[in-house]
Formats: sequence, structure tokens, C-alpha cells
Amino acid sequence: MDSITGTYCGVLPPDVETTLTLHADGTYLLVRTFKDMQNEQEQLKGTFQMLDDNILMLVHPSSGDNIFYKVRDANSIILIDSFGNEPKKEDRKNYILKKKG
Repeated sequence: MDSITGTYCGVLPPDVETTLTLHADGTYLLVRTFKDMQNEQEQLKGTFQMLDDNILMLVHPSSGDNIFYKVRDANSIILIDSFGNEPKKEDRKNYILKKKG
């Protein structure tokens, strides 16, 4: 679990600046800035779990909508759907968050 902790950044479609911080205590902070909506910002907090060694599930208690990422390597994760499917190959690079530091 320690290797996954840290801050991941990227711009996810449709032009949403995304910063995900995973804390060692199993909590997360997800900050999304919507560029096409006058930089409106959304902050989500909750807990995360690792499933099947490489699937990261962000539990969002207030909405019940969990968010899933797949750990690609030590420095990047990719947004996936709730069935574990990655985006189409030609779109895949647009859904990756890179670890800072």
C-alpha cells in the first residue's frame, strides 16, 4: 500500500485538471478543476482500497459512486470504468495520471 501513496496529476477528458492524493492512512483527496466551466473546482474525499493488486477503488461515501483506477507502474495510474476496462487504445494516454515527485 505504501508504494501507491502520493500525489498523481493529469488532465482528463473533457479538459479536467485532476490531482489525486493518496494518503498512507487509506484516505484520499481528489481535486478536479473543470476548465470548460470557468475553472469550477470539485473536491472529493473518502477512503480507497486496493482490489486485485492493481485496481485502486476510490470510495465516495456521499454519492456512492466509486471511482476506479488501474495501477500501470510505480509512477502512473489510469482511469478505468467500473468493469475494469481501460479506455480505447487511441484514447488511453488521455486518461493517465502521473505521480509527482
